[in-house]
Amino acid sequence: MTNYVIFGVSAFIISFLVFALLEQLTSLDWATANIIAWIAATIFGYYTNRSYVFHSHHEKFIAEAIEMARFFLGRGFTLIAEQLILWIGIRLLGIYALVVKLLAQIIVTILNYIISKFLVFKQKETKNGK
Repeated sequence: MTNYVIFGVSAFIISFLVFALLEQLTSLDWATANIIAWIAATIFGYYTNRSYVFHSHHEKFIAEAIEMARFFLGRGFTLIAEQLILWIGIRLLGIYALVVKLLAQIIVTILNYIISKFLVFKQKETKNGK
């Protein structure tokens, strides 16, 4: 869990900073800025979660491809949730984009951990049940 906190917070920071820079300093709208931030954080997240958090290694390419697909599908789900939270906060409620992004990131980080732990990087049981 400690490694997830370190790398989860790192992905959180990457996503927030990329979003903030794009949303504040370019003509991109919040939705596009968030998708670009999601891409950066998700690529970082896959490799750090796989290697340092869940210590997942596969001998066969197909097993790794399935794991990667599950990871990106899970993150795609949380991207949709985040876009919805941003839309409600920014468009419907008129809250400042960076405040909504911060709140959305907290929710998404928790969801990402749950998805990664229980659906993506599932620990295989050994013959003795461990």
